Amino acid sequence: MTRASAALQRADAVPRPELPLPGFRLVRRAGDEWPVVLDEDHRLLLVPDARVQRVSAGPDGQVLALELAEDGSETGHLVLLDRAGRLTPVATPALRHGDQAWTGSQLHLLDRAGGWHVVDSRSPTPRARLVRAAAAGRPRLVSLGGRCFLAEPGPDQRDPSWLLGVDGRQLLRLPAVRSLSSVGDTALVVSADHLLLLDASDGEPRVKASATLDARTHGVPVHAAAAPGGAAVHLVRAGHSRVVEHDRGLRPLRDHALSADDDVATATGLAWADGAMWVRHESPGGAPCLTRLEDLPTGPRPTGLRSRLVTVTAEDGTPLELVVTGSRSGPVPTLLEVYGGFGLVDVPRFEPSVAAWCDVGGLHVTARVRGGGGHRSPWHEQARGPRKGRAVADTVAVARALVDRGMTSPQQLVVAGASHGGLVAASAALAAPGLLAGAACTAAPLDPHRLAEHPLARAWTEEFGDPGDDAVREAMDDYSPLRRLDRWPRPSPLPRFLLTTFAEDSRVSSSATDRFETALRSRGAEVQRHHRPAMGHGANARSRVHDFATSVLDFALAATGAT
Repeated sequence: MTRASAALQRADAVPRPELPLPGFRLVRRAGDEWPVVLDEDHRLLLVPDARVQRVSAGPDGQVLALELAEDGSETGHLVLLDRAGRLTPVATPALRHGDQAWTGSQLHLLDRAGGWHVVDSRSPTPRARLVRAAAAGRPRLVSLGGRCFLAEPGPDQRDPSWLLGVDGRQLLRLPAVRSLSSVGDTALVVSADHLLLLDASDGEPRVKASATLDARTHGVPVHAAAAPGGAAVHLVRAGHSRVVEHDRGLRPLRDHALSADDDVATATGLAWADGAMWVRHESPGGAPCLTRLEDLPTGPRPTGLRSRLVTVTAEDGTPLELVVTGSRSGPVPTLLEVYGGFGLVDVPRFEPSVAAWCDVGGLHVTARVRGGGGHRSPWHEQARGPRKGRAVADTVAVARALVDRGMTSPQQLVVAGASHGGLVAASAALAAPGLLAGAACTAAPLDPHRLAEHPLARAWTEEFGDPGDDAVREAMDDYSPLRRLDRWPRPSPLPRFLLTTFAEDSRVSSSATDRFETALRSRGAEVQRHHRPAMGHGANARSRVHDFATSVLDFALAATGAT
């Protein structure tokens, strides 16, 4: 066992609870491959041997619906679990992270294509019955006042949504819906800049209250949950998370700060269960905890591995936020993690590899570069389509700032990214000789000119732009890792690369990574190439993640000379 593997094993040996459900609990215990299912008295009901991609409990807390995927393709099937631990398979079309909603004993769900189905959970041989064909975009289900409704998006993600009944009638026009949650006769609708509280106590759903959200003043909404007395919303602003309670008129009641400059943390979920609002909160080096909202701790935690917020400046003068974990003074081996795409809000989730990296003497940095920050937000728009190279430029600016501040040195700095982040990391690594020591790129579309080769490419046009457009193609010519490698000055040494793909990845093909590996080796670069079996783009078994994360840490230690 390597030093990194041993540190990772220690960091991973903590329970990780999921949000509570009526009558049930899910938790990933030390050694569990997947989260196990307990009842509310913590009696073990199920040890899954597959990925749990979606889960919901019936309103009486007697039955649990689980979407399970046997492999990394993320194609799921449905089972029902009762309080006695009995499993009942349900005949459904293929599923993929589809919404679930209950009306009494009826389970409503969306299939892989977005079709709306209903399942009678009391049937001895339950099967899905189609009630509405697939809708365009990403539809969402919500249970409200004993009925189920579908929020159908418009042609463009910024267009209004319509709330539809089972019969297809358009009942309410809503802003572009980002999330939906409900309790009894009340539902909470969240868009990029609005909160709406819907009420169905008089039969048809209607807007009971509304409030405006401003990203600069209030923050970007990340999670939200309806409550009998109003709602709770997790907002991220100025690099920090807070949860705001609202009354029935969506007026703010209480503001719970979760994060501070010297102790960065975040909420990773909100749920109303057992008569209380629950918050799942964590930090890069601090394992998830479940706390009633009213009992959230205030002030810095007395113990544990803390993260701090550091601000550096991009080349155009824009402030960039960094979440820095680790207490050692520099220069020290540093692992810089980036994503910078699809408007994803970077929240500092717990990751055992972060704690392990700090345990072996390193510093971990998550850079909040442009391209993230909330879908269609200004932060996202500044690095989308023909401007996507901005995420790479920001990453380069962060690397230089870490060196300038004495936190690390070019010989001790490794950049890492997965999926979109892997593209950003590879491009940044080839920005200039002597910038950093290595790059770890995982399941990444490393050849933007050939996005069409990836299984999920049809969903990426809005993010990357059309390669047939002159401005988009010119931008790709600049940030493409393959094109940057072509421009790399000889005989300057190249950084080391760790290139990883997953055999069961249903989103990103390994072809671009294969071509990039060949091109790197032809230039004399040192390359480690892993194609990992039984892993996909979504959740993976604990032991598989351990082996993968160990390979990244071992690579970073070797690249920085810290082995």
